[in-house]
Amino acid sequence: MKRRIAAVLLLALAASSGAAPLRTAPVDAQADPRTRAEYAWLLQTWGRQTIAGQQDLTWNDGVDMAQRVFDDTGKYPALMSFDFMNTWTKGDGAHQVDEAIAWARRGGLVTFCWHWRDPSAPPGVQGNFYAREPDARKNTAFTIPVRDGRLDTASGAGRQIDADIDRLALELAKLQAAGVTVLWRPLHEASGSGGDGWFWWGRKRTDGVPNAEAYVLLYRHLFDRLVNGHGLHNLIWVWNGQDAAWYPGDDVVDIVGYDVYDDSDARTYKSQIDTYRRMVAIGPAMKPVAMSENSYIPDPDKIRRDGAHWLWFLTWNDGRAPPGTADKDNFWTGDYYNTAAHKAEVYHHPDVITLDKLPAFLKAPR
Repeated sequence: MKRRIAAVLLLALAASSGAAPLRTAPVDAQADPRTRAEYAWLLQTWGRQTIAGQQDLTWNDGVDMAQRVFDDTGKYPALMSFDFMNTWTKGDGAHQVDEAIAWARRGGLVTFCWHWRDPSAPPGVQGNFYAREPDARKNTAFTIPVRDGRLDTASGAGRQIDADIDRLALELAKLQAAGVTVLWRPLHEASGSGGDGWFWWGRKRTDGVPNAEAYVLLYRHLFDRLVNGHGLHNLIWVWNGQDAAWYPGDDVVDIVGYDVYDDSDARTYKSQIDTYRRMVAIGPAMKPVAMSENSYIPDPDKIRRDGAHWLWFLTWNDGRAPPGTADKDNFWTGDYYNTAAHKAEVYHHPDVITLDKLPAFLKAPR
């Protein structure tokens, strides 16, 4: 009954805010049947339960983050997040697509982000993606090319962007061929803090073009080239720009997300209701809202109490091994952020969906 009331309250919130009603289908009108089915299930889940998610350790394929979650809680996350960051480099990170397919065949949900390395980096050189790290050696000067209010795809930088998108499309096509729907979260955390982006796709510009405007042009181009150019119809588009000024439009966003790293939480496991409310109201139409990354995992009882109905949470990965080490770079293992008792309570809470609670129809075919 409480879950049904929560769903009714979400609809009432949409009506009172003047937002358009929730879409019943993905923004890609040609989304394949499996993707449509997953999207419909996500809509039914939002406001009733929260999906447990975990980020894979992209730069160290030898670490199984899903297994670390199970070792600590006796449950596997329902959602695993992967990253195209090192897909085209030798060594760790090159097998993320294979790992994602294997996870989907176990019945798990898959999401991908993309720490998009400098598109202008020469072949064989691992480019950077930061724009304003204190250590300048970690930064790239690459900037979104804009001319006359449009993305300048004819420029050298524009051609480099398209070459990377086309290379990415080959990887996404492997997932589509395997029957894997991807909760696709590109160009994440664009606005950084105060509108000064951490990554090159959000950097402050010197040509008078607002960085938010350039970002929106790139996001919409990425959508068009992947969906209409490459025929990728297995994507549910998750926007994670953090700031309303960077919102690319209701026609290219299925789900909105926010990456919550709240240092003031101090293991009180707040629901983050204020952030949730901002995200619910981010665009003209109401969209499901996810905690697309987190350090502290919100308490499911506080989520219910406050009405912060995050569709999922997704704890960031461990930066250092071995497991059990309490370190600020270890977001799962150890107890720097989440105590063992809290993790176990969350993963066994009736409002939290773990791998064993996912419906069978979401499993990818073999």
